[in-house]
Amino acid sequence: MAESLDNIRTVLNSIDLHDTFGELRGKMVFPSSMNWDVVTVQRSGLLDLLYQTAKDCGVDLRFGVKVTGYWESEDGAGILLENGDKVAADCVIAADGIHSRARDIITGEEPVPHETGVAIYRSHFAADIIAGQPDANWILEGVGERDTCKVYFGKNASLMIGTLGKGNYVFWALPHRDVEGLSEAWLQPADALRASECIKDWPIGKKTTAVLSRTPPGSCWNHLLTSRRPLSTWVSKGGRMIVIGDAAHPMPPNLGQGANQAIEDAAVLAICLELSGKENIPLGLRVMQELRHKRVSVVQNAAIDEMEKSFRANWDADQTEAKPNHVPHPAWVLRHDCIKHAYEEFQTVADSYLNGREYIPTNAPVDGVYDCGDDVFKSAGKPS
Repeated sequence: MAESLDNIRTVLNSIDLHDTFGELRGKMVFPSSMNWDVVTVQRSGLLDLLYQTAKDCGVDLRFGVKVTGYWESEDGAGILLENGDKVAADCVIAADGIHSRARDIITGEEPVPHETGVAIYRSHFAADIIAGQPDANWILEGVGERDTCKVYFGKNASLMIGTLGKGNYVFWALPHRDVEGLSEAWLQPADALRASECIKDWPIGKKTTAVLSRTPPGSCWNHLLTSRRPLSTWVSKGGRMIVIGDAAHPMPPNLGQGANQAIEDAAVLAICLELSGKENIPLGLRVMQELRHKRVSVVQNAAIDEMEKSFRANWDADQTEAKPNHVPHPAWVLRHDCIKHAYEEFQTVADSYLNGREYIPTNAPVDGVYDCGDDVFKSAGKPS
């Protein structure tokens, strides 16, 4: 799968940060010395690979099937389907997103949505659509083996725009404050020309809207950015059902950690089930929660707080923390090896649980504060 991922990956040297005049005000540099084992990919491409891998492994995949109920006993758990089928298993892992139907049933909690007051336009399309357009193909300059990503920060709106898949696709995302009439549903078709209205008066507006205006019909969406505050538990009382990913901890996208933390969930859960064994499924799920809950909760709360800060940002502020380019990248988040950590900590957590002792997580700040002191970009020579 590694080779397949490499074929579709997005390769960036930096993310360039601009004001609304187009002036370069900073960079997030990804130097080769950082030696990250990180792959950035288009989500649809990753889903295709995961789907094919699951098929190759013989996983029973069912689409267009509605789950109407969940159940668990001392010996197993399962789901009920709309057609009357009862599916039995050793455990149930619910990864059904921010609008999870399983969350309330499994955890007994349904947190109130945290309204950010922000919505976001999103789009991506084939780069050849603008390749022959002189006013729009500036975003393709210099791409090929490397991609590009630029962020323009303005008041009440910002624009991220660039290429994906080594120049094969153009993408853009535009967070904004015009939220009237919108819901959380991702696939709400939108008019890219209306998105352009948010930035048309920027000094750089003519240049950026030239790209947005070439967005093909049916390739633009607009939806609310909402979140939830952390749940107190992810595991059912019987210990055989668990929620993970956005079903457990939805968060705004500004820290780039929503999908990342969901993938960490899956990896750690797989290891915990491997180490607990079929005879100790409830222990495996509870250890997974202990390994993940505090870490993700700190990130989840920080993503909400940072989203609110970004719309108050000011390039001319005296304090670095108030500038738009101040996005924290703590090493405890970005350099964490969740697989190694899970193998090393599993037995410690299991012993603590079985003996009624508190476990203090080693993969998150002890005080629960999103500590940004050890910023990976600063340590790698990030420009001030």
